[in-house]
Amino acid sequence: MPEETNVCPICGSPLIEKVIDYNDWSAEHLLVVRGVPVRECAENGHRFFHAQVARSLDRLFQADQQGRLKPIEMMQVPVVELSMAAD
Repeated sequence: MPEETNVCPICGSPLIEKVIDYNDWSAEHLLVVRGVPVRECAENGHRFFHAQVARSLDRLFQADQQGRLKPIEMMQVPVVELSMAAD
């Protein structure tokens, strides 16, 4: 297994340890996962998860798709179209 470095393997910029809210589509709705540790490229924002974190995210999304996940809160998300932007 390759040793972890503090340099982005894509662009060579420094990586910064952060905790983020991760979101993605799951079972036709947006799922937000809070408190996700990530290593983020300081220059371009590339994000890298430790393998354990990626597995945990996968388990959460599987549980959501199977209807077994109980959210800690619900939120409303505004939806707009690009054409609504003023020129």
